[in-house]
Amino acid sequence: MRTAARPYEVRVWNEIADLLGLWEVERVKRGQYVVTHDHREVTPFATEDEALSFARFGAEALVETSRRDCPCGDDPECGVWEPHGISIQEVEGDLSLITPPLLCL
Repeated sequence: MRTAARPYEVRVWNEIADLLGLWEVERVKRGQYVVTHDHREVTPFATEDEALSFARFGAEALVETSRRDCPCGDDPECGVWEPHGISIQEVEGDLSLITPPLLCL
């Protein structure tokens, strides 16, 4: 059985282009989706919406933790485009470009 192409990714970046987290949402067969976190942990889901929600929640949790644990403390000047320089990027389709969202301008 052939696996479908990866339809969606949720990525967490910092401003110096480090990929902090990656959630890949993939349809493996009709009515079955998996989310792979950082190419290691695989979690199955029955619907695409559940899988996407899981990926987004994981990314949002990582952003919150990364901002909270930033060595700058509560410095309001930390980060140019996003607080503490941490942002989420969502990519649909079979886009293989691994580039932080702000560097794509």
